Amino acid sequence: MLVILGDTLTQEALTTGSHFGVTPTGSGGLRLAITLSTGDVQHFERPGADGPGDWTATDLEGQGGGFSFHEPVTPEWGRGLEFLATK
Repeated sequence: MLVILGDTLTQEALTTGSHFGVTPTGSGGLRLAITLSTGDVQHFERPGADGPGDWTATDLEGQGGGFSFHEPVTPEWGRGLEFLATK
């Protein structure tokens, strides 16, 4: 079974997240921040006019530091991010 890191990060954010925020990027895209149950914040981004298949998992901000990712998210998990970011 192939594990896609972007999907794993998305699943964690969508299933344990307590709240979220959306901001535009400088290039016209969207940046979605989801606060996890641990208090950490997982970020996702997608370009401007794109959709569910174009999300990437980016930065994870934590109390003890953070990580930078650039991991693609499949359209199946991207639909959940798209719903939060555009509704």
